[in-house]
Amino acid sequence: MVETTTLIVLLAVALVVMAIVVGALVVRLIHKNNELKEKNDVIVREVRRNQTLIDRAVQQGVSRAAMLSVSLLLLGSVSVLTSCSKDDETIYTPDPSDAPSTRPLVTVVYSPDALGDRSYNDLIYTGVEDVTNLREIRTLHLSPATKEEGLAYLEDIFRQMEAPGDTIRRLLIVASSDYDTWLRQNNKRLEGNPRADLLYLETSTPLDGKGSTIYMPYYGAMYEAGAIAPHFYPKALLIGANPDDKPVSDAMQGYKDGYATDWIPTKPWMKKRLTTVYIGQHAGEGYGIYDSQALKMLRDYEAQDSDDSYGTALIPVCGGANSVFMRLSLTIQNYIVMGVDVVGQMPNCQYSVVKHVDWAMMDNIKLWFSGEGMPKHQSLGLASGYTELKVHLRNYITQEMSMERDPISEELLKQIHEEAVKKEEEYLTFNIEH
Repeated sequence: MVETTTLIVLLAVALVVMAIVVGALVVRLIHKNNELKEKNDVIVREVRRNQTLIDRAVQQGVSRAAMLSVSLLLLGSVSVLTSCSKDDETIYTPDPSDAPSTRPLVTVVYSPDALGDRSYNDLIYTGVEDVTNLREIRTLHLSPATKEEGLAYLEDIFRQMEAPGDTIRRLLIVASSDYDTWLRQNNKRLEGNPRADLLYLETSTPLDGKGSTIYMPYYGAMYEAGAIAPHFYPKALLIGANPDDKPVSDAMQGYKDGYATDWIPTKPWMKKRLTTVYIGQHAGEGYGIYDSQALKMLRDYEAQDSDDSYGTALIPVCGGANSVFMRLSLTIQNYIVMGVDVVGQMPNCQYSVVKHVDWAMMDNIKLWFSGEGMPKHQSLGLASGYTELKVHLRNYITQEMSMERDPISEELLKQIHEEAVKKEEEYLTFNIEH
């Protein structure tokens, strides 16, 4: 009898506890439901606002699909997670602390399909993330599929930055000359917002009005690369994106001018030969390429190369397309990728030109964040140390010597470097004057 009474009391206590827990859960669910409803209303208003922006942009000739991509991406940037209920209602479940952030925001707009190039654009990403991770700064990286989509990104961002009620500090970094005309026509729209800043890469011509510019000429470092090239491979295939974009044309010309020098003597039986080809023919073209197209370019070169007794240095200067040639060179004999930003990536690469755009991003974001402000225009070439030639005679994986050749003396490398600095200054001065 006592045992039965005890059991009944225990069951009663358990039921009371369970009722309390269930009650607490019900109250919490009611509270959460109200909170989610408020969040849902916010999202609905944001969707309607972006739809209005889309309609306005379409009236100005921008693709509706491109604008929709921008709106969805910007909505996604507020870290909203979605799921569906059994009644097919969309429920938004943000973090409880998901109040609209007022932290400064750095947004980067890249060339079409540029991220993932294991080179220039990836360095920009790294530099931005490295410096912002140390500070209370948010980031947003936009790599459009097309130039049209990139312009749609810019239009949507500009509308937000020029809005009268915008109180967030924003830095927009445009990492492509693809958008040059649009930027020069629209940058003054930001002059009414003291919290909005613009940094444009890469142009040798400062913006008229609001915005800072950076130009990192490759001429000097590529001059050095061309000058020492015969020490490794007298034959070279120089592949450019197009002949019209200044960063590309400067780099190509630097390599050709250095290659034409006699700093490095060659064996009589190893004749120097430099072949230059372009993927595209007009500004903005040639920064992407299919494997089949790249392979055809290499096969066409081989068909014209009557002497295959030694390899060819492959120097791609074509942005995102660089990675395609780098990948193909690992499976095709007689090609060793030299050139741009391939330190530690290609096992037998003896030299490469490095543009420390990640350093430039870190330095300028620090200036912007501190309130000191970025310089109006910067030219960061070989003399500044932001571009350089790296010579590495060892396989970066095995650490064994890549080539059985006498190393280039430090004194000779120093002389070539000093000459390259001088040549770059002369080249840039001449081009500014003409």
